[in-house]
Amino acid sequence: MKIPENPMRIDPKGLTDPASPQEQKGKVRDVRFSDQLRELLYSVNDKQVNADEEVGKVVTGESEDLHTAMVALEEASVSFQLMLEIRNKMLEAYQEINRMNI
Repeated sequence: MKIPENPMRIDPKGLTDPASPQEQKGKVRDVRFSDQLRELLYSVNDKQVNADEEVGKVVTGESEDLHTAMVALEEASVSFQLMLEIRNKMLEAYQEINRMNI
C-alpha cells in the first residue's frame, strides 16, 4: 500500500543553506522534529514500494535482474528495522519521562 505523497516533504538538499559559511554564522535552520519523523516514514514507505515493484518485475518476467530486486528488498528491510529501533527508543524515552517525579 502506497502512502499518498506528502505535500510538506523535506528536500534533503534544502537542509543546507547555500550561503557562504560567514553568512551562515548565527543562523539556525528551523526544521521541526515531526517533519523529520514524517520524512523518515515516507522514505521507508518509498523503499518498500520500490522493493515491491522490483520483485513484481522479476516475478512477471519484465526483468531478469534478480540482483537489483534483492538489493531493493534488503534496503527496504534495513530501513524498516531502523525505523522500528527509532520508534522503540522514542517510546522508551517517553516512558522514562513519565516515570520522572515532578
